Amino acid sequence: MAMSIDEKRAALSAGLQTALELELATIPAYLVALLSIKLPQNRDAAERIRSVAIEEMLHLALVANVINAVGGTVRIDRNANPVYPLVLKFNGKAFADRRFPVPLAAFSPNTIKTFMEIEKPASMIAAVALGGKIDVPAPTIGQFYDDLIKLLEEIEAEAPGSLFVGDPARQLDSDYYWAGGGQVTPVTDLASAKAALTQAITQGEGSWPATPAGFAEDVVRPFGIGHYYRFAEIHFGKHFTPADDPAGKPTGPAIEIDYAKVYPILENAKAADYTVGSRAAELNHLFNIRYTTMLRQLEDAMTGSPKVLFTAIMHGMHGLTSVARKLMATPVDGDEQGRTGCPTFEWTQ
Repeated sequence: MAMSIDEKRAALSAGLQTALELELATIPAYLVALLSIKLPQNRDAAERIRSVAIEEMLHLALVANVINAVGGTVRIDRNANPVYPLVLKFNGKAFADRRFPVPLAAFSPNTIKTFMEIEKPASMIAAVALGGKIDVPAPTIGQFYDDLIKLLEEIEAEAPGSLFVGDPARQLDSDYYWAGGGQVTPVTDLASAKAALTQAITQGEGSWPATPAGFAEDVVRPFGIGHYYRFAEIHFGKHFTPADDPAGKPTGPAIEIDYAKVYPILENAKAADYTVGSRAAELNHLFNIRYTTMLRQLEDAMTGSPKVLFTAIMHGMHGLTSVARKLMATPVDGDEQGRTGCPTFEWTQ
């Protein structure tokens, strides 16, 4: 049965909030893997993971712009904060469920494989279609965003001029902050909304025509290929070349990978895992206070105070990095395996 326009508006609102939480959920997982690396080892891998994490922040901002443009309200609170291990659940059409846990874990072959699963393009999903708080109603993230674009198109076609009624003052743009691939663009109408969500699709799945010419256009640019392919380069330890088939393995120059050069962090740690009063507990508590503050700043930035975005990312995110590195170098008291701390990304009052 076809949905009414009110049902479509409700589906759009729910879908956009899911998209926001999905983008938010990937960032801690990518950051933990990145910060677990003992630099200067694995520099090429670290640069790839970092580039993806930065672009996920961009996607968060782009989704927020769409939410605000259609008169919604961005929600980044305790309930929106992910809990790890997060089981991503993808559903879709006649496909079976594609479920897998996303951990807060050190840089490793298994972690990179999980990241590839998160970012897998639709073209690579054969007879299979995030249990956690996030249920994505499509086989891949890209198809989920495509469905949101279709809802936008249908609502605008059925009730022209009634959808994009949000306050333009809530829009984020590049003046407030951006760095890395892509840019924040304000959303004011259907065309700009589609451009915002399409940018997330392109950077994420990064699908390109399966021809040498189509691949060459992307592969020669630094981090021009999609997130899946950047993780694939790490997984296979090689660069893609213009002659490679995007659906196959990279055959270019080797990327030096040493999975032993990482901190032996406690995977999926919780605050309760650290002895009260220990150095690891103190650092983790400090991290969580700053993390919660940053999330609140992000919500402020996306609900009427755009200038706060610069503070949230430049001060909040950078401040988290230094505390996380100290925690990852700190032994967990009483741990027989000799593991070190890992930030827990828990909401703290």
